[in-house]
Amino acid sequence: MPDLLLELFSEEIPARMQARAAEDLKTIVTGKLVDAGLVYEGAKAFATPRRLALTIQGLPARQPDLREEKKGPRVGSPAKAIEGFLKGAGLASIDEATIQRDPKKGDFYLALIERPGRPAIDVLSEMLPVVIRTFPWPKSMRWGEGRLTWVRPLHSIVATFGPETEEPGWCRSRSKVSRPGARRAGIASSRPTQSR
Repeated sequence: MPDLLLELFSEEIPARMQARAAEDLKTIVTGKLVDAGLVYEGAKAFATPRRLALTIQGLPARQPDLREEKKGPRVGSPAKAIEGFLKGAGLASIDEATIQRDPKKGDFYLALIERPGRPAIDVLSEMLPVVIRTFPWPKSMRWGEGRLTWVRPLHSIVATFGPETEEPGWCRSRSKVSRPGARRAGIASSRPTQSR
């Protein structure tokens, strides 16, 4: 199963803030992973005066496929109730729904919704930049043309994702965030790539 490494390299941050930030980073990222259906085996956070790092072991390569049943209104309900059910379930017509028979409550519509899982790399590439932009520092400053709020200026963000049996790919930005395009957190797949 693939592992994730996230490292945030910044100017020196007071030790009293770094210890708490490492735990916050772990809590926020792991919570979002579980919400996305990506259950992991283990996670560890690390902090130095200039670095925050998070490793997550045993992430699945993709989200599980979801199959959900959505209960709708009774058969013979008003048109508005049926329209709301179709819109909420993502169905084009009532013919796509099945009828569930219940001797006590009567017949009602039922929609079977199937959603294929997405690759974990896609989920991470959307999730990690949001985590970095909304990180809860007790004191923070705006920098990089006011686009990012962080306790001290970030110099680089490194994120790698891949199985431990292969050399993971990586994407790294060594430039200051104030330069255009440098503020984006990069996520790499298991194919080696590099951008600066």
